Amino acid sequence: EVREFVTSFGMLGPVVLILMQILQVLFAPVPGQVAGFVSGYIYGTYFGTVYTMIGTTIGSFIAIVLARKYGRPFVEKVVEKDTLKKFDKIAQDKGIFALFLIWLLPALPDDAICYISGLTNIKIKTLMVIVFLGRLPGFIVLNMVGNGVAIANSTVSFIIFGVLMIVSFIIFKIRHRLEASMTFLINKIKRETADCQCSYHVISIAPEP
Repeated sequence: EVREFVTSFGMLGPVVLILMQILQVLFAPVPGQVAGFVSGYIYGTYFGTVYTMIGTTIGSFIAIVLARKYGRPFVEKVVEKDTLKKFDKIAQDKGIFALFLIWLLPALPDDAICYISGLTNIKIKTLMVIVFLGRLPGFIVLNMVGNGVAIANSTVSFIIFGVLMIVSFIIFKIRHRLEASMTFLINKIKRETADCQCSYHVISIAPEP
């Protein structure tokens, strides 16, 4: 249905897809995974990735700017309380590295994180670089899968689509456990990185015998 809707606009289809992706980041009317899959199905891996990344980057920029301009009261209205409570402290305390992992790893509310990241003191330019680099790998994979389904025969397409639906359902059912696991992983990596940095500083200032 999404494919038919996009292609009905003809040459303006890419623009419609980009707008859908912007709205998905801001309001989530269509899951980003669906838009990424459909873009690859219609336009192939390369152009599909370009279109979805344009929409995602613009949508993320708008969300960050809105959060930065209107502050926490606004973010509390558009982000679920549990999500805000869980990831606000991580974004504030762990900084750039944690945000990059959140946008990179699957099963995390990356769209909501755009609003939450706007509450930090990190420069918007820096946030946009992290958004782009963190989200790019996932959208490349989605567009590759969509393109693969487009060029496969009907039986293979049905099998691939069925597997994707099953995996998506499982991820949805255990999403809270996955969020907890990813949060633990982020904290662990951050602690190990901090320990390595501390060890380096201790070694570097040690006097020579």
